[in-house]
Amino acid sequence: MHEDAKLTDGVVTLSPLGPGEPDPMPALHRPHPRAPWRAHGPSRAFGIRAGRVVGRVELSPAAAGLARGDVELSYALLPDARGRGFATRAVRLACAHALARGARRAVILVPAADPGPSGAVARRAGFARRGQISHADGALWDWYVRLLASP
Repeated sequence: MHEDAKLTDGVVTLSPLGPGEPDPMPALHRPHPRAPWRAHGPSRAFGIRAGRVVGRVELSPAAAGLARGDVELSYALLPDARGRGFATRAVRLACAHALARGARRAVILVPAADPGPSGAVARRAGFARRGQISHADGALWDWYVRLLASP
């Protein structure tokens, strides 16, 4: 395992999912407005662990629509792991990892119609709402941004 392959704050650990471990993302997946560009660059996915795999966080590098040095961060938790602060901790750890890899800014997209817990996680993790984008299906997404490093 690479030195950066395991990140922890003492409560939550981010590490790659091992062979045979269930990936919680497919069951949690919903269409995402930036999904088409994800094929343009590599992403880095980690299992979110709190004694067991409780979710997944993914970092996708800048591509169409994002500036150089930006990284999109997406995450999801299994229903029984929600409301315990795991997502906020995982987002903070993922931001630290992105900064260590040269990212300057992180972006999270949250459904504008129902920002609820996802918007709260973004704000608790130091992100600020900076506007909205429109998906091809007409759905609006709130754009949350966190500066990771000064230019």
